[in-house]
Amino acid sequence: MSIGSPLPRVPAFEDFYAAVNNGRRPFPWQARLTEQVLAEGRWPAEIGIPTGLGKTSCLDVAVWWLAAEADRGPQERRAPTRIWWVVNRRLLVDTTAVHADRIARLLCESAIGRVEAGHPAIESVARRLQHLTAGGTGEPLQIEKLRGGVALGRPRDPAQPSIILSTVPMFGSRLLFRGYGSSRSMRPIDAALAGTDSLVLVDEAHLATHLMRLVPALRECAPTEALVLPGERSWPQVVSLTATGDADADRFELDDDDRSHHAVQQRLSAHKRLEVRKKSKGRLTEELADATLDLLRDADRATSCVVFANTPADAREVFMRIKSQQDRLGLDALLLTGRSRECDAEAARSRVVDPEHGAPSGHDQKRKKSLVVVATQTLEVGADVDFEFLVTEQCGTRALIQRLGRLNRLGRHSDSRAIYVHLPAPSRKDTDLDGWPVYGREPKTVLEILERSQGLDGDIDVSPQHVRGLLGAPNDDPGRAPEILPALLWEWTKTTTPPPGEAPVEPYFSGVADPVRSASVMWRCHVPPSGHRLWPRPRDAETVDIPLRELRVELKDDELVRLGSDGVTAEVTTASRLRPGDVVVLPTDRGLLDEFGWSPESDEIVADVSLEASGLPLEATALRRCCGVNVAHEVRRALQGDAEEPDDDERSEAAADLIESLRACPPPHFGEDEWHGFLDRLDRAPVDVEDEVSRLVLRETDEPAPYDEHDEVSLVSGRAVVELDLHGQAVGERARQVATALGVSAAVVSVVGRAADLHDVGKADERFQRWLSDGEPSRPALAKSRLSRSRWAEARAAAGWPRGGRHEELSARLVQNWLQCQEPDRDEQLDDLLIHLVVRHHGRGRPFVMPVSDGTSSPVRCDIDGVMATACADLSVADWEQPERFARLNLRYGPWGVALLEAVVRQADHMVSAGGDVR
Repeated sequence: MSIGSPLPRVPAFEDFYAAVNNGRRPFPWQARLTEQVLAEGRWPAEIGIPTGLGKTSCLDVAVWWLAAEADRGPQERRAPTRIWWVVNRRLLVDTTAVHADRIARLLCESAIGRVEAGHPAIESVARRLQHLTAGGTGEPLQIEKLRGGVALGRPRDPAQPSIILSTVPMFGSRLLFRGYGSSRSMRPIDAALAGTDSLVLVDEAHLATHLMRLVPALRECAPTEALVLPGERSWPQVVSLTATGDADADRFELDDDDRSHHAVQQRLSAHKRLEVRKKSKGRLTEELADATLDLLRDADRATSCVVFANTPADAREVFMRIKSQQDRLGLDALLLTGRSRECDAEAARSRVVDPEHGAPSGHDQKRKKSLVVVATQTLEVGADVDFEFLVTEQCGTRALIQRLGRLNRLGRHSDSRAIYVHLPAPSRKDTDLDGWPVYGREPKTVLEILERSQGLDGDIDVSPQHVRGLLGAPNDDPGRAPEILPALLWEWTKTTTPPPGEAPVEPYFSGVADPVRSASVMWRCHVPPSGHRLWPRPRDAETVDIPLRELRVELKDDELVRLGSDGVTAEVTTASRLRPGDVVVLPTDRGLLDEFGWSPESDEIVADVSLEASGLPLEATALRRCCGVNVAHEVRRALQGDAEEPDDDERSEAAADLIESLRACPPPHFGEDEWHGFLDRLDRAPVDVEDEVSRLVLRETDEPAPYDEHDEVSLVSGRAVVELDLHGQAVGERARQVATALGVSAAVVSVVGRAADLHDVGKADERFQRWLSDGEPSRPALAKSRLSRSRWAEARAAAGWPRGGRHEELSARLVQNWLQCQEPDRDEQLDDLLIHLVVRHHGRGRPFVMPVSDGTSSPVRCDIDGVMATACADLSVADWEQPERFARLNLRYGPWGVALLEAVVRQADHMVSAGGDVR
């Protein structure tokens, strides 16, 4: 769409929905919700739609509403730019994510003219969403998934329409400026993207009570003098999606038109009969396996059955019992616990949703073999699967309703049955907890209700239209959360230098008694020593989230490595000192993982799945773990660490010899041909980066720019050098576009753009210019350099730039000097904002930029609008006014408003630079 061209008319929601959903028309409630949201300009507080009736379509409604408001001015628009879909746990089968991907793919393909995606409704929505982006040139819709502790994705800028799929801890920690997986420098950006201009759809919100209460508490805790965004878009708009919510709330529910709809009626009245098996003693896993096998034996054909266990350990044991009968009974058995790496879980997930052999909703293929899926709570939410039979152990009311939602989901099976296995609560002398694991005392109440409801044949009708009235209101207790106080919030906003002993954020969104605070675990053949950075960079797909209490049991008090606050630097710690959200790096020979996921009993070598897309570390221990061979001599030849002047040709020759010696030793997760192909793609020239392992990288892989908490990163890979003035102009233009698209006031847009114009003027320092030029300063001054990475540290020292020195501190000093030369009646609050945005553009300055050893007597000078601004260039001098300036801005614009304006400038810089390893 060309800039300035008229917007197409918004299509009817029914047409857009049908285009996205393969021609299916929306249910009456979906169309009615859309009409209500459009008319009222807001969402109801609760969406009380039963499971199986298309709650995922709330995404369709939200995307359509955003597109429908595209012709409103940015300051009149009510629809939030970002749509968060938040669940309380990491999902293994996530139908919502699949649907979000489909919406985005259709819109993006339509935007670039792909004929396959061509549909008038999709094309119209795509063009209208693009109109909302900075300059009208962005993607119609971006998708990000924040499921584990190293999820690094985020929308490219605050004006980018996006769907973000997240867990409660990932959203809650971001909202409170302590984002799991975020480096300290990026936490404010992630806080802004969560805390402003966001529609937050919380699926099964009864499982996230404390998060639901947190947002209004934060609003009361942080009143602002001036809103950065118009109206309600300055805050998250939180919507509860739960069929078991608050009857007195602003709640949207089914009406008579919905209940008379054929498909809705079929699903609400779906045949589901439940049998209660109450045992006074016995082994739970044996009872669950026996109940499953009884259902399969009674079936007159190959069928499907899901088995729910409350803990991963019990699920694994049930699975092994059923698997032992697999060949004799002619069935396929799968285990899904949510404790598998994403890359390992793909095969199991694909089998579950396979249209021929799996159990997706709408499956109509005649089966050759029965399918049994043993799962934990990971299959309760977000999975559009449909089984003919179900077995579950005792659980709470809400969990039972959710589990029954996976049985005869579409109402197409005439004889669907479930078995509810109840055993006495285990004796737990080592804990103060009472009742059953996970659900406490609630299963006792559930059993009493079920026993009272049995018919003459002993069965119970648990169809959706009966089950809620049958079980009644849940009596689960979410526990309490501590009160949020302004002083706490102020401490959390200090992301550059977090105060020692600060309060943890987890209890505020999970409650003080939440038993599932977790850390993420990854396995690497090379574990960096303390103070060195992890290579390859961590990816969410290689981690497993494990409750801290289990990690502490398995890892005892062994010394281990976790990633520091920058997300890449190794820190040595012990299991007892781990914190929620930490990322632990275990050596691959530590075990604890097998083909089915987390397994404390396993001592198998774990595959390092990071290497396939990156390369090989040049470290003897790592290669022994990876390939099972000792190649220490070959590694020493390739490194030439003792040589005063290493010979590049000799090192490449040694690397080639090393590769040949590894050719016959494929790691366990590589096939022989795959391994040979991987080795053939390795560049023979070793890559050395300070404080990282040397390595051989894949020829087609872009190595991330070196990341250093102490030095600058101003490299431009494979491009021409960038002049300082031109870079500032480009970033300024981008920042103005983003701020304008958001609806920021004209005065603040002007300041944001000016800060972006001037953010790098401190690079005019002669020392910095010598560094970028690797010698004599360049004219005109540079903002980015093509200096070889191997020369980076040496060139800095030779130029005289202090290690750890921050050019943005010099930029702020120059801007302050320039302001002193301007008219005296300027707005001091806007000047505060200008200085703050300049000093914050690399993530420091909250509330302080740390001084470093320097002592230079030379000033720094830069021409700003014809004024030769001059400032002290000694970076050992601290700006003690910055903390007070930061506090004033928080009072005026609010913590998330300040963070949003920072994000506009910083992400504009990222987009224009478009080559740095932005973390």
